[in-house]
Amino acid sequence: MNRPARKAPILLFTFLIVVSLACSSITIAIDGNSSTPQPVLQTRQIGFDFSGQIPSSPKGDSSARRHLFLHEYSMPSDGFINGIIYLNDSDKAVEQFDLLILRPNNNGWKVIYRIQMSDDSPPAQTGTVVVKLPAPLTVQKNDIFAHWQDSPNGAIPLNIDDASVDGFSVGQYGFQSSQVDVGQQIDINGFIGERDYFINLVFSTNQ
Repeated sequence: MNRPARKAPILLFTFLIVVSLACSSITIAIDGNSSTPQPVLQTRQIGFDFSGQIPSSPKGDSSARRHLFLHEYSMPSDGFINGIIYLNDSDKAVEQFDLLILRPNNNGWKVIYRIQMSDDSPPAQTGTVVVKLPAPLTVQKNDIFAHWQDSPNGAIPLNIDDASVDGFSVGQYGFQSSQVDVGQQIDINGFIGERDYFINLVFSTNQ
């Protein structure tokens, strides 16, 4: 008479183990199928905010040959440059300039990238140019950008000195093409002026 009573606790214990294992298996399956959040691409423009602005010098620099212009708007973090946006100047000349990405060091900056840019042909005299790069450029926090040109007239409208709003762009004359090649060192001394150039970089980073 006592034997069936002894089997009940054993059967109950076995049932509880099976249920526990089943619950554990379900939990693992759910965790295994949960999706990992994907990074969100954050995009912003780096440079003078020229939205709604009218440049004091809409034709660009009147004498910009072999000038290097630094735009001291630092990259906020490591990321990528995907494109360039700039305002068309109002003259009818077809102009070229080189965009540079510079990395700061103890003595100034090192040229990391150099990209040749060109006006439309025939050149547009109003509106903005949006250039999408064929491949993103990897940049680091605190990198800045610059532009250099060999032609006499500047391709980018600007505000000069007293008309400047930010005044974060400065220039220096006398740079040969070989001096702004990738890997070259740009010394910190000799740059003057307070200008706003109507040009931005399209910067993105994963957050």
